[in-house]
Amino acid sequence: MRKELRQDGPDETTDFPYGWSKGDTCVMITNKAKETTSEYTVETYDGEYFGVWSRTGLYHRVSPRRMFRTHEEAIESLREQTCGSMTL
Repeated sequence: MRKELRQDGPDETTDFPYGWSKGDTCVMITNKAKETTSEYTVETYDGEYFGVWSRTGLYHRVSPRRMFRTHEEAIESLREQTCGSMTL
């Protein structure tokens, strides 16, 4: 079952959970073996997933645990196996 993004709900605000705001740049790991990352722009939050845009114009819905502030933080998480910007 697919969740629809609500126009009157959480994505009307610019401050989202976990310290993210609309327009922020997040980094996500794109290849664990090669330790490569890509940057994305935070657009929405639907209560479960963030909506982010890639630099190539593709829209993705991602879990907060996949989002990092810097390339170094993302790569460090591979070594430590932590959960992104989420505090567990």
